[in-house]
Amino acid sequence: MKGKNELFLLVVGFLLLIFDVITDILVAVHYGLKGEYSWFGLTLLFIILPLFIVSFIATNQTEEGFCENASCCLLCSAIFVRYVQEFAHWWRTYRSIPSCGGNCENLDCEECQKYQSAMKESKKSAYNFAWIRYVQTLTESTPQWCLQMYVMLRHWDFPWYTLISVVFSLLSLSWSTTTLEKARINKQGQNFKLPATVVFFTCQLLSLLSRLFVIVAFAYVFEEHVFTALAIHWLVAHLISWSIGLRRDECKCDVIALFFLYIVFCFPFLFHVTDMLTKTFSKQRTINFLLQSLIAVENVSLVILAVAIPKHQVTHVTELKIIVLPLVVISLVLAIILLTLYNKYFRPTGKRRDKTQQVTVWL
Repeated sequence: MKGKNELFLLVVGFLLLIFDVITDILVAVHYGLKGEYSWFGLTLLFIILPLFIVSFIATNQTEEGFCENASCCLLCSAIFVRYVQEFAHWWRTYRSIPSCGGNCENLDCEECQKYQSAMKESKKSAYNFAWIRYVQTLTESTPQWCLQMYVMLRHWDFPWYTLISVVFSLLSLSWSTTTLEKARINKQGQNFKLPATVVFFTCQLLSLLSRLFVIVAFAYVFEEHVFTALAIHWLVAHLISWSIGLRRDECKCDVIALFFLYIVFCFPFLFHVTDMLTKTFSKQRTINFLLQSLIAVENVSLVILAVAIPKHQVTHVTELKIIVLPLVVISLVLAIILLTLYNKYFRPTGKRRDKTQQVTVWL
């Protein structure tokens, strides 16, 4: 069956979105019933705000504009509407496969021309939608995971509904990152096969688990100072990406505008490494691996600070040491091993992208 992998990705991504949102709402309801209105408000905020962000991005991304009226955006339905569009794209592309299976070498074949045109449009749409889904998980699943884990550590209580919520948030974020990588590679005319998908997804899952757990553990011990640590990291990432952008920006955009633009673009680097910061280097894989290693060193440093510096008001530090240190170290080691295997054996190879490609392509 043609297109079964694409359909599988869509179905799994849609189910993860549904379960992620439902479990987050369930957690918010429990906070409200227990009278914990601060946690209730924050949980609800991280459910609704990302949907408006996605609505804004999706409206500006598509030329035809699927949000044709304000009510659609106000109902926060953009991500669900885009899923309907992607299922429709899949159906139009793969329901009318020519008798040659789309491999016809005769460009005069009208069936093949229509099929190849539909495939090209489908890959472009899948890539744009993958960016939307990635932004949605980055702004919803990531803060939800950190918030719910922090609350559980604060109360030292781990209810089943909150544990399910954090599991779906992490799976959703890892899956959206994998889907974006697959869509990017497919759009370039390469084939992101099943083994590469499994290895890349597992690598992202372990890497994000380690990174997010470090942030939560640091917040548990040092509370609001975690924002200082993240701000410093964000500033360093911003200066690096901005300096790279100034060198590669051939459209001579305004320097100040580019400065604020990269404040947004470097946000994902708070949690993991993306091609956005590494694609301009000639040895992209090496730079990517080095940046991953830098995050690994920062993770170890933060977790050591969290468990080594005693604070009288912090309880369960002994239990935290037993949980955090092995989890972070093992996850980091396995993620680095899988990243090495992916880059060496599973990563599709092909023509490099044009270095003049603008980072605003995903908008």
